[in-house]
Amino acid sequence: MVNYLGLIHRPQINHEFFFEILRDFRKGGLKPEIWDDFLQSVKKFEKHDGGYELFDQFSLSEISQEDCKAVQVELKKRSIERSKKCWHPEASVTACNIDANGRIIVSAAHSVQNNGVLSKIAENGHVMTIDFKEGLITGAKIGKRLSSIFWGFCNKHDAIFRPIEVEPYSGSEMQHFLFAYRAFVVSAHKRIESSFLIKLDKQAGVDIDKTKDIFDHAILSNNYGIIETYTYMLPLFYPIAVSSSFYLDYDFDGNGIQHSASRMEYIFLTILPLYPNKSVVLVSFLAQDKQLYENLARQIRDRNNLKSDISILVLGHCENVYFDPRYYEAFIQRIESDFLDIIKVTQLDVALLDSNNKVQMTGSMTPKNYLNNPWNVSIFGY
Repeated sequence: MVNYLGLIHRPQINHEFFFEILRDFRKGGLKPEIWDDFLQSVKKFEKHDGGYELFDQFSLSEISQEDCKAVQVELKKRSIERSKKCWHPEASVTACNIDANGRIIVSAAHSVQNNGVLSKIAENGHVMTIDFKEGLITGAKIGKRLSSIFWGFCNKHDAIFRPIEVEPYSGSEMQHFLFAYRAFVVSAHKRIESSFLIKLDKQAGVDIDKTKDIFDHAILSNNYGIIETYTYMLPLFYPIAVSSSFYLDYDFDGNGIQHSASRMEYIFLTILPLYPNKSVVLVSFLAQDKQLYENLARQIRDRNNLKSDISILVLGHCENVYFDPRYYEAFIQRIESDFLDIIKVTQLDVALLDSNNKVQMTGSMTPKNYLNNPWNVSIFGY
């Protein structure tokens, strides 16, 4: 059995959304008739210890593990539905395709080219991705058509990616811009989607909005030169595809990267397997962030350690990663435990809470030298 009121004392959890689903499922004693009073009482208990007396006050009950899992499934479905939007700068009910109720019809867009890339790394129509379940890293096989999708554009505006969907890679300024733009949108969209479970930090929302504004202005003015891209070529075909964005606190020499207070500066990383004999890695950033990331991009070029350097960036910071299933079984499965260790030091922070469960101080667990890959792992198996 699960005492769901414990979520009140986990400040990072969006417990109200969880409770809302319990109300709609009429589980744990929650129901529409008591919802408003219950919610007001919960908000009072958010400010101090306690809250379990609400069980008696509202005649609540614990829920089963099965009910808890059902709520989590529904939570994911609703978070996808509520985060649907067209990210294009011209998106509106007059410019996008709309349904009978006047709402924008958002389609399932691929964040990695379905035919141009995923088809090259699929086995029997499936690819492998990395999944995080019950505290463990595992591989998850998924149908090619369902992989890498996100609900971020209407059918009309998804056509913006045509130069990288149907045209071969040429390394043009426009293509590099579009790869970076897609890496940004899919990562930002996933952050917003996950905020229905884990509360999105206010500054994180500001970072997304400000970066979107920069991309929007560039699209409307056809100014593709706002993106700086470093291209790294591997002389072998690796069945790996990546499209993701993130920020770094340190470079490969352990030097701190000083971000601005107004907007977090992102890196956009793309890996393209180009059949039959090469793979290209694109490390991009906004030209106005050049002073932060140019040295890091040059380090990757000059260190002569490309496979290790890209591996640690992908394993430590990328969430939109796909492999050929046979390749995953041969080369990636054996490093799953190392991958989990890397995630712990790159993605988890520690926080000091006061007696009212308010965050007083946060700190990073990330060591300055982690980009040197002390785990000695590689996603490039040959």
